[in-house]
Amino acid sequence: MKKYAIILLLFFIPYVPSFANDTPNIHRTKLFTYGGLPVAQNVRSDFTILVNTGYAVGYSEELKNPLWAVYRLGNKKTESIQEWERPWTFSVDARTDSKVTHDDYTSSGYDRGHMIPNFAMMEQYGQMAQVETYLMSNICPQSPSLNQGIWKHLETKIRDEISQDDTTNRQVHSVYVITGPIFRKNPPDRLESGVAIPDEFYKIIAFKKGYRGTLKAVSFIFPQAPETNDFMDYVTTIDEIEKLTGLEFFPELSVRKQRNLESKKRGLGLEEVQ
Repeated sequence: MKKYAIILLLFFIPYVPSFANDTPNIHRTKLFTYGGLPVAQNVRSDFTILVNTGYAVGYSEELKNPLWAVYRLGNKKTESIQEWERPWTFSVDARTDSKVTHDDYTSSGYDRGHMIPNFAMMEQYGQMAQVETYLMSNICPQSPSLNQGIWKHLETKIRDEISQDDTTNRQVHSVYVITGPIFRKNPPDRLESGVAIPDEFYKIIAFKKGYRGTLKAVSFIFPQAPETNDFMDYVTTIDEIEKLTGLEFFPELSVRKQRNLESKKRGLGLEEVQ
């Protein structure tokens, strides 16, 4: 009996990632971001930056959701990648004040939706990075129809097709992804545990083709209940996502570059996404 008590005690100890939230590790985000981390434009979009092995999130204690999550995928072949067993539960992130738990979502009707996909992290950065995607600071309430449908399909396309494009002289070398929730309601609906429920989710995919290629960005907004499986039905502009989230993306780019990247719905590159 004492043995089991010790095991249960260890199970509920909050997880502390190998990369803690401190200034030196903020520099690590240069490895998996382009044009700088998102910046809050108003009080509602305030966040705390949490840096992990292969990704970073901007976490809202008030909403108990990550407001953004960023990662990079390189052109890395997967044939020799060792597959690790996924964690069987989600972990409290000890760096947060809200300390959201696995059980805060139980029987809520919502999936524990990864903002950073676990398999992509395993392939690119290894087992520790995969384990860290199961931190609750990386999770938002997502409807099963979204999480297990078009959201999952797009993550797979990004991982297996866009980042692996080997077109002659047009090879994609790095894909930068920014993703997160959108809260249209103020105040938002919440789970019984107090976790805010997003109305929609956004995903921004930025990449170049060839070393001299121009940076392209394709962006989407997905509702909790998608009506179609066609990615093109959800294409939007980055400017629209900024307006809805109160975030500024690619803040280190010049105003001209931001305008060119963010103001138009981009069709170029969607042939690899569809």
